[in-house]
Amino acid sequence: MLPLSPDQLKWFVEHAGLIVAAPFLAGFLIIMGLRASKTLSMVVSISAVLYGLFHAIAIFQALATGGYGAPFFQQNIDWYVSDAFTLSVGVLVDNLCSLMLIVVTGISLLVQIYTHGYMREDPGYSRFYAYLSLFTGSMLGLVVSTNLFQMYGFWELVGVCSYFLIGFWWYKESAAKACMKAFVVNRIGDFGFLIGILMFFLATKDFWQGSVVLGFIGENGTNLSGVIHRAVDAGFLNEGSLFLISCLILMGPMAKSAQFPLHVWLPDAMEGPTPISALIHAATMVAAGVYLVARAYPLWLTPDGHMGQALHVVAIVGAITAFMAATIAMSQYDIKRVLAWSTCSQLGYMFVGLGCGAFTGGIFHLFNHAFFKAMLFLCSGAVIHGLHGEQDIRHMGGLNKSMPITHACFLIGTLAISGFPIFSGFFSKDEIISAAMHSHPVIGWLMMATAGMTAFYMFRLYFMTFTGSYRGNAHPHESPASMTWPLLVLAVPSMLTGYLGFNTANLQAAFAGASAEHGLPNHFAAFVYGPMGPHFEGCNLTLMGTSIAVAAVGIFLAFAMYQTKTLHFNKTFAESKEGFAHLLYNFSFNKWYMDNLYFGLVDRVFLPSFKGLWTRVDGKLVEGVVNGAGYGTMCMGEVLKYLQNGRGQYYALVIFASVAGIAWLAYNLPPR
Repeated sequence: MLPLSPDQLKWFVEHAGLIVAAPFLAGFLIIMGLRASKTLSMVVSISAVLYGLFHAIAIFQALATGGYGAPFFQQNIDWYVSDAFTLSVGVLVDNLCSLMLIVVTGISLLVQIYTHGYMREDPGYSRFYAYLSLFTGSMLGLVVSTNLFQMYGFWELVGVCSYFLIGFWWYKESAAKACMKAFVVNRIGDFGFLIGILMFFLATKDFWQGSVVLGFIGENGTNLSGVIHRAVDAGFLNEGSLFLISCLILMGPMAKSAQFPLHVWLPDAMEGPTPISALIHAATMVAAGVYLVARAYPLWLTPDGHMGQALHVVAIVGAITAFMAATIAMSQYDIKRVLAWSTCSQLGYMFVGLGCGAFTGGIFHLFNHAFFKAMLFLCSGAVIHGLHGEQDIRHMGGLNKSMPITHACFLIGTLAISGFPIFSGFFSKDEIISAAMHSHPVIGWLMMATAGMTAFYMFRLYFMTFTGSYRGNAHPHESPASMTWPLLVLAVPSMLTGYLGFNTANLQAAFAGASAEHGLPNHFAAFVYGPMGPHFEGCNLTLMGTSIAVAAVGIFLAFAMYQTKTLHFNKTFAESKEGFAHLLYNFSFNKWYMDNLYFGLVDRVFLPSFKGLWTRVDGKLVEGVVNGAGYGTMCMGEVLKYLQNGRGQYYALVIFASVAGIAWLAYNLPPR
């Protein structure tokens, strides 16, 4: 605990906006002139996020100990004012927000320290720190947003910053294509997100009663759940329209959190420098989608606040993504891409947790995953740095001897993500699988199988990278202290944060034969819970034992295939030239052919359709109207020019013709 008085804690809560302002200011200063000095760029950027972490811890302390005296703090400034409505921007601080602030600032701080060692010789060193600061500020602004309108603005800023960071090495064709792919796919999701926000606003604009429009938290029923209930009672919303709105808004999280079918950008985003892979693809950008679903949770509930069809969609999307990404990761050889597909799979777990009603389970896994996945990515960067750019795990092996710190930290992260008992991932995964088994048994067993595949492909990665004999041509070496210390720091929460979601009394009760329906609260669930209340799960010893056994089978298979090499299933699949095994391997190695499908649709359907539409609409219709107007004007000019030629006989002829025409009309028009 920080040695702060209640008044000081209150000050930190009420000035939470400084956490957002500090990295934005750092990025601005670097761009405006500090970029000339690498040292100043690094110091300013790290200092800003270090201050943000200190401030975030103070906010957490104030809310966790009751030092603030209120469950949340909200402050808004009118941004757009009209007679019909007012749009606001501001700062919202509550338990969920305080947790995310710690995650974002903590991971960002360690990544920025790591960056100093990884990017020191890069000519774009200062520019990279500027991008990091702007990205961190954008993500923090998204976290403290008070309403959907403000969140959408920072949502887009996060997307723009990720575009710059993924394409940081823009002179590489693969990086340029990867950042463009990420930008386009996210625009597809964000388009649905925007349409959903506008539809929701049109249906509820009369029910905010002077409070924050589209606000997450409000008084006297002017929050998401209260306004939805009022709009339904007034006939402006029904279950069908709310389902459509929630599915459209879900497109944003599906793209940002790389969920099927908008997941294809994430593995290619590994073309960016490894520090940004750890920051964007572990704790921040990809977690933004999960955070939005959690923050706007009432949108996915029924109007009376129960689980509905929209939450089922969230669970189904997450389950498909988790299973699909796990099958793909089993055959990849790029160390960063294996971790990227692992990220897709773990994000799917979080969506399943939220979709099955385990609100705290989904957020708890987000919290745990942030630390061990950031550590795994940074470990992969240390390996790449120590092997002078090598990323193919077939050219690695035996690195435990030359890189002992990286090896130990990678093993801890592998055990955590595999759901090994006593490590953090075990506790949150178990809660998600338990909730899925209770509400959607098919999804529950699918998640159980995915847990086994996770253990397999992660230990496959570990054995091929760190054990056996070295198969490459470089001279492996451990990374400098600026890169290894962040790994050691991240190893601690990777081992210990799981216990925040565990109550030993639940285990004792389970051994005594108590029902799993009556779990006792744990620290995490008591602090972070959704509109349906705290989600307390008792210990289901049968389910826990099954998940441990499934993970153990995955680890054993990886050990037998890649360490002792007593099993040869890998050769059966990878080296087979025909048959079902060959089909399965290619299906996994080619990422379910999703890229082929999308590029085929673009090349053979969308672009030809656009070209045909352009030819007909623009080439014939639009140009026909424009050219016709010009031709008509020219003809009219040819006729009217005789009225102004200066010759009297022409004027007399025109007058005579006019009089004759008027007389003819008068003669032929019927009398009144």
